[in-house]
Amino acid sequence: MVLTYAFAELRGYVPRGTPVRAQMMQWHMFLGLLLLLWVMPRITLGLTQPVPPIVPAPTRVVEWLAKLSHIVLYAFMIVQPLLGVVLTQAGERAIGIPFTDLSLPVLIGPDKVLHEQAEDLHVWLGKAFYFVIGAHVLAAFWHHSLRKDTTLRRML
Repeated sequence: MVLTYAFAELRGYVPRGTPVRAQMMQWHMFLGLLLLLWVMPRITLGLTQPVPPIVPAPTRVVEWLAKLSHIVLYAFMIVQPLLGVVLTQAGERAIGIPFTDLSLPVLIGPDKVLHEQAEDLHVWLGKAFYFVIGAHVLAAFWHHSLRKDTTLRRML
């Protein structure tokens, strides 16, 4: 996820229309799709395999907030790459696979309005998600430093 964000953010420092900027976007899209492919088995594993308990046990409010934050994290990791596919294909661009001449099959035809709406939402979610990621990181450190429970060790 960090590399996906890095390629998207750093491309702003590279002039439009250059091969380097095109490669950065290709990597951004490819890594976003890899993230989508990674998250599906991860969700399945999380739903089917028991996780070690947190010691000491969190309060019900903390458990509820943790579940809500995980739902938001996983929803983002599914929705954001799909929005990227929609905006790219509706904008009449292919999603290439790095180091090959291959690209993903086009499933969506050209649609300027859909492209712009998907792009606006993709960019907005990407920016808004910095706060969700930040809250997740702060919560992990709160668990480790203040609550002194096993949450952070369990994550690693």
